[in-house]
Amino acid sequence: MQKYDYQKNRRKALPEYISVISANKCAKIKIDDIEVIEQDGRKVHLITAAKDYSFYGSINTIAGSLAERAFYRPIKRLIINLDHISDISNYSVNFSSGQTVALGKNALLSTKRAYKRYLLRYPPYTIWEPMDLAGGSVSEPYAGEEKPETELEKDEDKNSKKV
Repeated sequence: MQKYDYQKNRRKALPEYISVISANKCAKIKIDDIEVIEQDGRKVHLITAAKDYSFYGSINTIAGSLAERAFYRPIKRLIINLDHISDISNYSVNFSSGQTVALGKNALLSTKRAYKRYLLRYPPYTIWEPMDLAGGSVSEPYAGEEKPETELEKDEDKNSKKV
């Protein structure tokens, strides 16, 4: 008799919707549409590109449904969806819908790191480095000049001279 793993099937079947129930509104919200979830006292604000939902509850109850998705929690009272970020600049996170969330210095730095890790999961990506274009074209950064020596090459030269 083959042993059946119930937890394995439960992990595969991620919830697609979150239900919001308040005094005057009931809604079923698709998790992929959520941009920001914010805790304000006892109220939770769930923000999508189309609409904002507010209800009484805890952000921790929603956080469990967001596991294994592109959500990040920079501070205790805020969860953001990395899928909907357009850019991060000037102490704020900007979303593709026009929504903006302001963060402090430490939270912004940790969010930038998380967003970089998120972006590196989806190639092709480019790491931009400043270049001096005076010496050559874009495709040949060292045209007409000598290529600078790296630390590894310097160490190899020292070792070869000793022998």
